[in-house]
Amino acid sequence: MADSDNSRTLPVVTRRRLLSTSATWLAAQVLDVNAARHPGNGRPDGGDPTLMLWQDWRAAHNQVEKFCRRQQRLETALIAAVGFPHVDITVPDQHCVIAAFTVEEIDRQFGDAPEHTKAKGAAKAVLAERQAVWDALDERIGYSRAKEAEDKAFTMREQRLNDLFSQPARSVVGVAAKLHTVIAMGEDSPGDEFPWPQIRVAMMDLLSIGQENIVNKE
Repeated sequence: MADSDNSRTLPVVTRRRLLSTSATWLAAQVLDVNAARHPGNGRPDGGDPTLMLWQDWRAAHNQVEKFCRRQQRLETALIAAVGFPHVDITVPDQHCVIAAFTVEEIDRQFGDAPEHTKAKGAAKAVLAERQAVWDALDERIGYSRAKEAEDKAFTMREQRLNDLFSQPARSVVGVAAKLHTVIAMGEDSPGDEFPWPQIRVAMMDLLSIGQENIVNKE
């Protein structure tokens, strides 16, 4: 959208502050919902159930971030120690060297010509040896286990996201909760391209309205 108004586009630090501020505000509303469910407080409706679903999503999102950081740290350590398992092979009749990371790649590059059988076997042996070194260190430091935990966390977050968006919001706060999840999950997206600046501005508007409502009630 070349003609969109980007006058309220936010720098990275401010965007992160918006996420933090909105999460803190929403968490406070969750506390209010929990208080509303306590007998004798005069609010039997318990507030907007969307907030509780947002809380579940946020917990799952935090797990994703935790396991992502762990998986990336272990992968970096593994690569630094032994490198990705691969073998450099000279492509027949092309006089160039490429890196092959799988047996299938080796087979594809050498083809079925009998004169390449020895070189093909040697390349597969080197790859198998390097894969074994990778696997041994992987088992010791737990990279694959961390990757599996990360995958499960992503699946759980997706389920919580579906739960949240299948529940109609009953309040401004509920809409803000849904918008917060979109902003949080899009944090790695381009910061100044449509629709991210507009979504963040809408979140700022909802926060402002929500805070005004609180002041008016007081």
